[in-house]
Amino acid sequence: MHDYTIPIGPQHPALKEPMCIRVSLDGNYIQDVNIRMGYTHKGIEKILEGKNPDSALYLTQRICGICSAAHENAYCRTVENILRFKLSEKVKLIRALMMELERLHSHVLWLGLIAHDIGYETLFMYFWREREKVIDIFEKLTGGRVHHNFNKLKTVRYDFDLKEKPFILKNLESLRKRVESYVHDIEKDNVIVSRLKGVGVITKEDAKRYCIVGPNARASGVESDIRKLDPPYKIYKKFNFNEIIEDEGDSLARAIVRLKEISESIRIIKQILRLMPKKPIPKFTLTQIPNGEAVGRVEAPRGELFYYLKFKDNKIERAKMRTPTFASLKVVEKILLKREIGDIPVVVGSLDPCFSCLERVMVVKNGKTEILNEAQFRRKYTCMK
Repeated sequence: MHDYTIPIGPQHPALKEPMCIRVSLDGNYIQDVNIRMGYTHKGIEKILEGKNPDSALYLTQRICGICSAAHENAYCRTVENILRFKLSEKVKLIRALMMELERLHSHVLWLGLIAHDIGYETLFMYFWREREKVIDIFEKLTGGRVHHNFNKLKTVRYDFDLKEKPFILKNLESLRKRVESYVHDIEKDNVIVSRLKGVGVITKEDAKRYCIVGPNARASGVESDIRKLDPPYKIYKKFNFNEIIEDEGDSLARAIVRLKEISESIRIIKQILRLMPKKPIPKFTLTQIPNGEAVGRVEAPRGELFYYLKFKDNKIERAKMRTPTFASLKVVEKILLKREIGDIPVVVGSLDPCFSCLERVMVVKNGKTEILNEAQFRRKYTCMK
């Protein structure tokens, strides 16, 4: 018999996006968890149906404010797979550059948020100060600080000006030095370790069972980096970088993975800048997409982002995206059990969920269509209730 059940959310200071976590407590310890979603559902997949390939690109860029480059990159890659189009070397490098800059921005932003969740406001401000260095690079290259809109089918919108290399390298070197000092602070600071170590542990077996991706999987000892397993456009085979793996599977390991990945992304960007050719990018031309279907995937900051598109008469007939949070969020109900209620912000925040990307599922069965959020889908169509 539980003492009481309380809802946390959908609006709560500890939650950066709306969700509702209903927890049944025995004293101060969690005995049962039920997650309710659907507060940011926008029906993106349905909206995409009937759009031509160019107008659909603008919509995919706005699915998420943190990983817009990943979404537009995955979309373009999927359409280009239908076309069997081979990109120029410079376009591949520019896309990789933007993806790694976005990874830097996402990880630094998340590290600030997790510091805020544990009450370490000073560290929160330090990380968000460093975040400005990456945003300044985005603004210099594309004119946008949040949404960058740099991709176009078969090319990119903005050519890379080699005169910007010194500015980029200066900002990245400053960020690298700061982050390396923060790695030591986070691993040794008693306050941080006490709030993160051993909290929200995901075993390697559970990470595989729940198909967790990205830094959350790598923090549990699972190799899951698409840049290594299926390099987008094969360009990543030219770069020397490491896949960061930790074995503990707790919130601290997830923080360490993201911290170390910042240094690896900076290494990749420096190699991209060395390889960047001087010749201009190909000009954009309107594209007629043949009837067909294809898939594409990229390593977004949170993990594997998977796209499926089907075209008919130069318009999207069906669109499906599998975002990293869809995989990572299912395990929350398990890892919260037996934890204190005060650990909820840390456990949920350590997974870096993005509900703006997540809430968008359509089920087609017997010719009828249902639009469901993730919680409804799990209750009706899976055994993980």
